[in-house]
Amino acid sequence: MTVTRIHRLVYIMGFLDLLGVSLILPLILPMVKSLGASHFVAGGVTSIYGAIQLFSSPAMGRWSDIVGRRPVMLVCLVATAISYLVMGASRSLFIIILGRAIAGIFKHSQTICRALLADITSPEERSQVFGTFNAASSIGFIIGPMLGGHISEFEDGFYIVCNLGASFFLVNFVLCWLFIPDARVVQLQSPRKSESKGGSQLLALMKDVDWKIFGDIFLIRFFLSFSSLVYRSNFSLLVAQNFGASPRVIGYLISFQGIISALAGFFTGQVSRFYRDPQQELYHGSILLTLALIGLTAAPSLTLLLFCLIPLCISTAIIRVSGSAVTISRCQSSQIGSVTGFGQSIASVARMVTPLVAGMTQEMSVYGPGMIGALSAGVGAALTGNLHHNTRLKSE
Repeated sequence: MTVTRIHRLVYIMGFLDLLGVSLILPLILPMVKSLGASHFVAGGVTSIYGAIQLFSSPAMGRWSDIVGRRPVMLVCLVATAISYLVMGASRSLFIIILGRAIAGIFKHSQTICRALLADITSPEERSQVFGTFNAASSIGFIIGPMLGGHISEFEDGFYIVCNLGASFFLVNFVLCWLFIPDARVVQLQSPRKSESKGGSQLLALMKDVDWKIFGDIFLIRFFLSFSSLVYRSNFSLLVAQNFGASPRVIGYLISFQGIISALAGFFTGQVSRFYRDPQQELYHGSILLTLALIGLTAAPSLTLLLFCLIPLCISTAIIRVSGSAVTISRCQSSQIGSVTGFGQSIASVARMVTPLVAGMTQEMSVYGPGMIGALSAGVGAALTGNLHHNTRLKSE
């Protein structure tokens, strides 16, 4: 299979991946709340996923460096399908937690897809390819929330949605099994690295990471990830509480974000070529994210909130591509999977913390998540601006 065909296949897999995720993700918090959980407890249930990914992301990234992307992808896809089947099998809070825990361990298909794309794509074309992949994946967020919102209103709707989501991951499993080349990417030079597991794997990777090279960009990625996640983690509850939105309306709102994200993703390659400097692109994207979160927090109506979602989606699409470009540009080819996995762990820290923070702040004020998100985005923008300024001074 040619490189171009692999690109197209990975785009399709990214679409199906986020289609399956977006079917279920908006329904988890309402389901947990229906079981009697408070905002804080619901946030704790959501945090389990990020907490586990903190350790599993670098392990999966390193594992894919050792044995190749394909076998790790196959394991992740079938295990994620099982996690969704588990969640749909019961109305017990414990079973939902169990399903989220399994997903936290194995839901790394997007990360491995990006590592695979980085393996087979020249540095000059990566921004365009990553942007197209993100756009194709975002299309899943157009269809999934609307479909999931409608199905959830049926009897046993949550069960049907979970099983449907699992089926998309099984389709990706078949596509990967049949068409992704079975090739080992690199052999690690140190046997110590391949033998470490779990927490020791994360600690080993933390020691291996050259923090002088990656420390600043990882810190920036944390603040920017935290800012958008803290707002979005309780989005369905926030919209329902503020504007009385039904699950169907919430599904349409999330699908609208998918439309904007997909359109933005298709143009990120052109944006990157216009800037020709991913650091400056990241800086401007973080400023736009800050302004969007301020607007969303202050929005007095659903119409204005819908309007402010547009710059939120555009900025996150830009940040995702430019952040990956900055990180990968500092990597050696043998580090791409490991560093990408560790970068995902940074996002997992934010994903672990944000539901708890959002739950606590929402109990104090309905504007709490948006205010905290805007503050975090502002810090990320300041750090990015300082990074860009220092880089310019060094180049002069």
